This record gives sequence, C-alpha cells and structure tokens, in this order.
Amino acid sequence: MAIQVTVQANDDDALIAWRVDPWPPTCTGFSIEKRNVTTGDVTVLNNRIPAKAGGEVPAGGISSNLSPIRRCLWTDHSVDDTNEVQYRVTAITAAGPGPSSDWTKPLTITASDGDGLSAYFNRGTLMSQVVSRFLGEKPTIATLKKFKTELADPGFPARRYLSGQARHAVLSFLADADRRGNEIYAALYEVNDQELIEALKPFGARGHVLLGNGGAMKQELAQELEGSGLSVSSRDLSHRGASSPSVHNKFVVERDPKARRSLRVLTGSTNWTVTALCTQLNNVLLVERPNIAERFYAQWQALRAAGDDMPDTLLATNAKWTKDGVASVGFSATANAEDLAPALELVAGAQDGLFFLMFTPGQSPLLESLLKRSEGAKGPYVRGVVSEVRSSAKGDIEEHNGRVIRQGHESSVRDSTLVPAGVPADNAPGWALEEFTRKMFLPAGLMAIVHSKVIVVDPFSDNCAVITGSHNFSESASQKNDENVVIVRGNKALALAYAVHIQGVYNHYSWRAFLSQGGNPDDLFKSLDEWKPGGKRDRDVTFWVR
Repeated sequence: MAIQVTVQANDDDALIAWRVDPWPPTCTGFSIEKRNVTTGDVTVLNNRIPAKAGGEVPAGGISSNLSPIRRCLWTDHSVDDTNEVQYRVTAITAAGPGPSSDWTKPLTITASDGDGLSAYFNRGTLMSQVVSRFLGEKPTIATLKKFKTELADPGFPARRYLSGQARHAVLSFLADADRRGNEIYAALYEVNDQELIEALKPFGARGHVLLGNGGAMKQELAQELEGSGLSVSSRDLSHRGASSPSVHNKFVVERDPKARRSLRVLTGSTNWTVTALCTQLNNVLLVERPNIAERFYAQWQALRAAGDDMPDTLLATNAKWTKDGVASVGFSATANAEDLAPALELVAGAQDGLFFLMFTPGQSPLLESLLKRSEGAKGPYVRGVVSEVRSSAKGDIEEHNGRVIRQGHESSVRDSTLVPAGVPADNAPGWALEEFTRKMFLPAGLMAIVHSKVIVVDPFSDNCAVITGSHNFSESASQKNDENVVIVRGNKALALAYAVHIQGVYNHYSWRAFLSQGGNPDDLFKSLDEWKPGGKRDRDVTFWVR
C-alpha cells in the first residue's frame, strides 16, 4: 500500500491531499501528523467530527488518531506565517494504525508569492462553528448585536481571529510607509473601522484620501482626518448621496515624495470597515511593482480631478490596460467592457481548473462563462461560491441567495438560512454547536457574505492566472462604477494560494448547502468509497494530488 501526499498553502491555510493505492479493505480513515521543521516538534492534527455518529467533539477537536479523517482532502488552519512544515498521512484500519506516507517536502508558510506579489486573507465566516465557540452563549439577536459591537475593539479575540492576515496587511502597509516618511494616496469606498482610521492619522500632510459613497462610511470622517492634517476629497457618482453608482475602489498607494515615484499598492476586496474585516470573506493583494503602483496613483489623481462625474476622457483612459511583468491592471467604468474582456478570454481558455468567489455579479458575462465551463463532468475542475444580495429601493435587504458550484453540479441554500449559512437547526449534526441564522442576523445589521471577487485559472499551469480587485464582475460595475481589476499571469504560487483559499470556502458552504437541503449529516460515517478511484470525490484527489 502506498500513500502519495501533496501540500499547497497560502499564508493562512495548508491544503493536504492524498491518494491511496491500493486501499486496505478495513480502512476507517486517516490520521495526519505535522512536523515543524525548525523545532522538530511533531503534532497530530485534530478532526472536527466524532469517531462515530452520536459522539461529541470538544472545542479543540479530537486527535485524528482517535477520530480518523474520513476523506482524502483536509485543510490545516493552524499554520502560521513563516512556519516551515511537513506532513505525513497514516491509514487507520480496524486493527489500528496501518501504513504511512513519507513526510512531504518542507513547505514555508508565507504570503510572499514572488514577482513582488503577496496575498492575504481574512477568516470572516461569521456563521460557523468557531464563531459559536467564541460566542460562548446561545446565539440570539441580542447576543449577535453584542458580538458585533465587540468586534470593533482591537483587543477582542474574535476580531483578531476573524480579521486574520488581511487586517495585519493593511496595518503593516501603513506603518511601513509612515516609518519611511513616504506619502499615501488612498481611494476607499467605505471606512468605519477605528483602528484603521487611527493608522491613517500619523501621515498628516503626507496622507491623501479620496472617500467614496459607501453606505457604511463613518459620519464626519473627513473632518476627523482633516483634523490630523490629511488631505481629504470625496466623490459621489450618484450625485445624491446614494451608494450606487459606486465609487468602489479599496486601494492605497505608497509614494516616495522626494523621488516622485510610486513604490507599491495595496488593493483587493476589503473595505475598511469592521464588517469587512470580520464578518465577510475578503482578500488583500499587495503589489510591489512600481509601474503598477504608478498607474494606481495616476488613477487616484484622475478620480479626484473628475469630481462626481465620469467624463469620456476617464472612460477612455480606464480602457487602457497597464502591464508590468506578470501583472496588469485595468479600471472601470469603460464604454465597451474593456475591463472584463481579458478575464473572459482567460476563463474561456481554461484547460485544467477554475476557482471563483463572487459577490452580487448580477447578469455577469463572466459568471455566465464560468457556469458554461462548469457544465458536464469532463470540463475543467470547477469550484465556486456566489453570494447575491438584492435590496429594495430603500436599501433594505429583500433576498440573499447563495450558489455553490462545481463541474456538473450546482446547489443553493434554501431561504431558511442565509448564505453563507449557519447550520440549520432542523438538520444540525449532533456534534455541532448552534450557529447564527438568518432570522437573527439581518436584524442585527449584518450580512454574512462572500465579498471577495476572485477568479483563478489553471493554478498548476505555467499559463495560470489570478483575477482580483474591487470589481464585482457585473455589467453595472463595468458600465457605471469606479473599479480596479488586477490580473496576474504565470505566477503559480499566487494562483495556488488563492485556489487553496477558494477550495476552503467551497468546502465550508457546500457542506452547509448539503445540510440545508435535507442531507443526512451521518453520511460522513458511511463508506469511504467516494474517495476511491472512480468515486464521486476522485476528481478532487486527481486535481490536487500531482
């Protein structure tokens, strides 16, 4: 018997996948060991479900030696940035531990993916077991409102966990730019997180902020920042204080005022709000490529000069992509969807795998293309989650749908739960804690959503690509909004970092979709045949083990 193991990682998670050949006839699952290469310490990863139906799980989980992992794909959430780790998988049989794999090659956990690019992620899955453990009491509207208030406190443990590396990336970017005495130019759709606001203030006259028209903008923020000496401008494409059309960027440029040269830019999907950091899934991309940073700086200047308008000259400039090595950037609005054209071409040309997260894409040509590529069982490996919010004319949330997509199959979560959804009370596994539900969530003024806007194409290929930024990939965003789209081609480390993140999001919500549609949670304790060659999960193994 041989067990082949591969590991891919980003700065927050390690995805472990393994193939077994041949399978022992009495295999009940697998244990996973992790070795810290620096210290030599070996730990056994914990499973998050009991060894048998009806069992219980302590807060920290159960050793996978005692409750074997009944799958061939597992995410280790316990890795830390800069750790160097190895993994070993052991088959557990009815008679006890069976054969083990070799230790994997040492892998450094890092956000740095080469080419001046670094990807960071938060952990903003609010409706989850980990949040229920943080809560420590019965989920209700009242306890959720209290929890939401506490998330604004920088010292609150749940805030530190949920905001993850994304928050650290923003704070470190600002601190480093300030330490060097450089300027910053920020274009921000929504800002209300006081910790991030305080990080802007030391820049004084070196800080330049363009505030958008997001509904979660802190009142009197412009006056607060101006009181610390920053230069503050505002832009409102609606001309009436509405949040749409949206001044939707979330980027900040570091610029050397002496050399008159932009150095780097921080972009992605993360608004500077408490909810964006802690209750939504978001990403941050650091681009340390001066030509790309300079293009963002020029865009900042163009947006400020345009006031509340979208002149034809800006539309024309937005349509021209800027390339610097593996990275390129485009902006919207555009007159003829020039901002979406390269992404459509990449999706159409995918050969091996497509991963995506989307928020309110509407009748998006990109989503339509991704759904087309997911049809049938013989196309590329597809994993995606789409979160859609529909509001009334008054801005009240009327409907929140979720779609969990893989090749040949699409499922959605029913109205009884909000997607991303809590475990439904009428079909919760016996070992699971009660999670927040839609009826509690919306009255507390929150939306638990996938807010990232990411597409990954063929992550194992030399022709891989990552598409991200502020853009919702919708026609309205392309035609009306201020947006940015960054495309990185040929950087496999970055593509795999995003693919690992998206696979984890997919796994989280596909399980909840299964439960919300009446799936039996005890199916986890049935046969492992689905992971064997020809089983319905063999495609996962084939894609990740190579």
